[in-house]
Amino acid sequence: MKQKSGKNSSKNYNKGFTLVEMMVAVALFSVVMVIGVGSLLSMISANKKSQSLQLVMSNLGFAIEDITRTMRVGTNYHCGSGDIREPKDCNGGSNYVAFEPTGGDPDSTNDQVVYRLNGTQIEKSTSGGVNNSFIAITAPEITIESLSFYVQGSETIGEGDNKQPKVLIVLSGHAGENEKTKSNFNIQTMVSQRILDF
Repeated sequence: MKQKSGKNSSKNYNKGFTLVEMMVAVALFSVVMVIGVGSLLSMISANKKSQSLQLVMSNLGFAIEDITRTMRVGTNYHCGSGDIREPKDCNGGSNYVAFEPTGGDPDSTNDQVVYRLNGTQIEKSTSGGVNNSFIAITAPEITIESLSFYVQGSETIGEGDNKQPKVLIVLSGHAGENEKTKSNFNIQTMVSQRILDF
């Protein structure tokens, strides 16, 4: 019986892990965890970039749609400085455009629709651009770096000038706070007056 207990005790003594096996297992586990955490952080960064891109798409889509829809049914496009009731072209572009909305009074400046770039946001006024009448139509998370309206054909040279008024809108900017999640954009669209100007 003593021999049996000796054999059993040596068998029990051989069970378990050695220090080297434990160190190898911990090292492998650490490598796998570092790779896993790195992948998770990359997915989080990609998700933030995707969200900022979605924000740009939806918010800018709304802003551009508002501008083009309102401008398309308007008349008397005026670009740049001067009396906003008078049609005025600007081939060099301006970050300010005004026009008479559909059903508006051409003799009044109080009902003109005005779009402008103010700082890093696009703003809209439906009261002729008087003080405190502008509201931002782009989200604060979106930075508009440049906005230009190029108006052609609005000035009437004579009866039947055969030029339909049109406005080219060019804007660029970015969304996102840091370089990893920043999404740059450049948008260009053309608006033509729906009411024939012949």
